[in-house]
Amino acid sequence: MHLQEIEHPAAAIFQVKGRLDATSTPELEKKVLLSLDKGVRHLVMDFSELEYINSAGLRILVMVYQRLNPRGGRVIICGVRDYIAEIFDISGYNRIFSMQSDMRGALLELDPTPDGQ
Repeated sequence: MHLQEIEHPAAAIFQVKGRLDATSTPELEKKVLLSLDKGVRHLVMDFSELEYINSAGLRILVMVYQRLNPRGGRVIICGVRDYIAEIFDISGYNRIFSMQSDMRGALLELDPTPDGQ
């Protein structure tokens, strides 16, 4: 897995490439928890280059949701490939997380005004 964190004023954004499984989730969990400790209210996960996710990866997303939801925060997932979207559909997680087709849609969900005002 390759993980890149992108600075954004409205959310912590993580681009995840490769596989999100038991081997790679500790790195993601550590970085996400650091963001939450800094007071981040929204999390955007860009999965456009994610090739595989298993229950360990889904567990991290659920944990973040459980921490952000009571504070009015959101977990937005964008760019998922069809076969990964099917996992979210079958598991019902597509009803828990906001699913956007791309990063633009995710950022518009956070701030629907074109110029941020």
